This record gives sequence, structure tokens and C-alpha cells, in this order.
Amino acid sequence: MAEKETDQISSLPEELLLNILSSLPFKEAAKTCILSKKWFKMWQSTNTVKNNQLECKNVEAYGAVEVPQRKSFKNFIKIWITLYKNHHLHDKFTLKVSPPSNCGDIVGASVDFAVEDGVKDLELDFAEAQWEDEHPEENIHDASVEFPRHLYENKKLHQMLESLKLHSCSFAPANFAKFVALKDVTLAWIPLQLESIRTLLSTCEWIESLSLKNCWDIESFDVKKLELKKLVIDRCIIGTDYIGFEAPNLKVFKYCGSVPPVSEVKVEAGTMEEADLDLSPMDEFFECGNELQNFLQDFFAVNVLTVCSVILQVIPSGDEPVRLPGGLRVRHLKMKIQMHPQEFCGFLWFLNSCPRLTKVTIDLDHCNILSEYETPYDVDLKNFWKRLPVPTCFRRSLREVEMNGFIATSDQLYACSYFISAASILTKLSINVLKNKNDDPNTVEMRRILASQLLRIPKASRVLAIIIR
Repeated sequence: MAEKETDQISSLPEELLLNILSSLPFKEAAKTCILSKKWFKMWQSTNTVKNNQLECKNVEAYGAVEVPQRKSFKNFIKIWITLYKNHHLHDKFTLKVSPPSNCGDIVGASVDFAVEDGVKDLELDFAEAQWEDEHPEENIHDASVEFPRHLYENKKLHQMLESLKLHSCSFAPANFAKFVALKDVTLAWIPLQLESIRTLLSTCEWIESLSLKNCWDIESFDVKKLELKKLVIDRCIIGTDYIGFEAPNLKVFKYCGSVPPVSEVKVEAGTMEEADLDLSPMDEFFECGNELQNFLQDFFAVNVLTVCSVILQVIPSGDEPVRLPGGLRVRHLKMKIQMHPQEFCGFLWFLNSCPRLTKVTIDLDHCNILSEYETPYDVDLKNFWKRLPVPTCFRRSLREVEMNGFIATSDQLYACSYFISAASILTKLSINVLKNKNDDPNTVEMRRILASQLLRIPKASRVLAIIIR
């Protein structure tokens, strides 16, 4: 007799099952009620609710006043409120509605119900589905919805709310003075005045993380002193392109924009852990190397530095095309690049400018290769890898190199050969071959075979291990 089939997932502890359910969009979690008696009411016990109207929406009918999918979403919310009336959320509530027109009643009812007894993480997203991150200037508009005014006086929210994310949702920064648990704020797709930023940060001095994404009308980001531990400025339209602040507690800074900002940033050496600088929205090459080098120098003491392909293409165009005088104290350099010839000079620039590097991570992918590119000095890019100088870090500190998304182009192979033959104290080179689900298995195998040819190259380091996955 065949063994009785067992449901291994259902046999997991209930606490773990609830964690799994909490990671699902709420409508998907609700569907698990049909699996068995054990699952029948389990979805009602999760403290995390993610309601995403986009999953119920017919994209082709976008702009219609009322489509069947919109009605379905509204009905689902009503049923949820009914079934949950004796259950109280305490962790997370997410509501995404695009566009929010003709949904005001259900939006208000669901938010009121979700926060009735307070919630730790609240996300309200009313951004239009067709808005593009790459061109926020084409989507300038008033916020779609206003943050419900009565929530400013919700005493349980005052004590519980730790994270607030508002997308195309306007707010009154001075009204958050009583939200004493608030640590993390994200503002996206709204017009935002500098004074509003200053008011929010001075009213809620206990905020540790601030993320601004696709915001506009910011004259400048000029804040004298920040108590933040994390700051993200992502594709915001800043009128003067000026960023200035003093942040003695800042650990993480992320910037994404089409131009390097004019910056006056003061951070504490030894405190700053990570900086992620991204200029991938830049449309075409222009010589802004000096501005970029000055911006980068503000973060000279960061431990982990992440840079994109565009930065490698642009940074040698400044007055220092080979290295940054004085160098950076970066220990771990992450490069999101393609290993394209236009990146070569910047690739070497960073290796020369980081004499204390212990690890290099190279994430390979298709990147924004700028038009009208000009080499920063007389260099033959076709023969770039021949007789390259040896950076200081190759001799003194570099222990590990990791290359992800390897497809075995000639330049990727040359770059690996460079590390193998020149880095004299390198202990580990990891080459992770790209294996997309749609890739021909023969193509993946050929990438492995080509990578294995690197094992024949004479090693500068006697203790180097080359790992191909």
C-alpha cells in the first residue's frame, strides 16, 4: 500500500506559517482558507495586512471610472473589515490604490479600521501605476490623497507607529509631534518644500531614517544638523542641486539622481558604514568629474561604497583622472557595472583611490552606457588590460573579489585575469556564473567552461582560491 502523502508545509509550526502568510499580499493570504481546516481561519490571525488594489485591476482598462476589478477590490475590503472586526492589527498595514478616485469611502474605512488599536508599520500608496521612476519630472502633480487628519490625534498611533510610508499622500509635518515611537519615514511622489523637511525633522527629533523618493519642489536639501542614522534621496528634483548637512550619527546614505549634487556634507569618520551613489538616470555624458569627485570626498571614511556604471564613466573626467589625492578609506567597494570599455578608466580610478580595500564586489548587468563619451586621457581601450599598473590595495590589503552575473565576455575574463595575476595577497576569487531560468543550459555550461580557463593563469598570490559557481 502506498504511503499516505503528507503536507509538509502544514506540519510547520503555526508561528512560522503566520510569518509566511504575513509576507503575502493579503488577498493571496486569504485564499489559503480553502486548503484545509487548519488553514481555514489562520489568515485572520496575521498581524500584517497588505492590500494592493493593483492586483485586482485590469491594466488595459486603466482610467475607467469603475471597472469590475475595482468593484471586486472594494467588496474584498468590506468583507475583510467584517471578518476582522474581532481581530486587531499590531504590526503592519499596507494599502495601495491606483488611482484612488471613487475609492475614498473604502480607503477611509480600511485605514480607520486598521489603525483603530494602533499599528507599528503604516504604508499608504496612491501613486499612479504608470508613473516612471526614470522621469519623475514628467509626473509633477498635486498629491492624490491627504493623510487623514483625525489620525494625527490617534493616541494609540502616537505610542505605536514606528514606520510611516506615504506615496502621493500629502501631510502636515508639524502634526507629528506626538508620534514619539516614529523612527522611519518614507515620502514619495509628492511636492515637498525644504521647510517641510526641516519642520518634520525638528518636530520629530527621534526619527532615525528618512527616505525621499521622486519628490519635487525641493529648493535645496540644506539642513544644518541631522540626527538621522539613514538618509535616502532617490530621484528627487532639487532646484539648486545642493545637498548640505552635518550628520554625526549617520550610518547609511543613498543618493540617486541624474547629476552629482553640489555638496557640503560632514559625517563622522568611524560612524559612517555605507554610501550608495547612483547616477544611472543621467541621459548623456558630460564632464562633471570635479563635482562627482568632490561629492565622493565627503564620504571618504565610509566602510562600504557602492557605485554604478555611470559614475565609473564620468569620474575620471575631473581634474584627477587617475586617482583621488589622499585616497578613500573604503574597505569594501561594490560596483554595479557591465564591464564595458567606457567603464575601464573609472574601474582603475577606484582601485587606485581605495588603498585600504579588503573586498571588491562586481555585480554585472546591462547598464546605462552614455552617448558622447570621451576618454579622460590618451588610452587605447581595445588594449586596456595589457600592462596595467598595480594599485596599492593589490599589494597591501585586497583579500577577496566576488563577481556576480558572469557571462564570460572577453573583458570580464580579462578583469578576472588582472586580479589573479596582480593581486599578491588575494585569498579568494568567487565567480558566480549567470543562470537565468530562460537561459539555454548549453550557454550556461559554456560560461563555466570559459571561466575554468582562468584556473590556468599564474597566480600572484600563493594562497588564492578560485571558486566557480
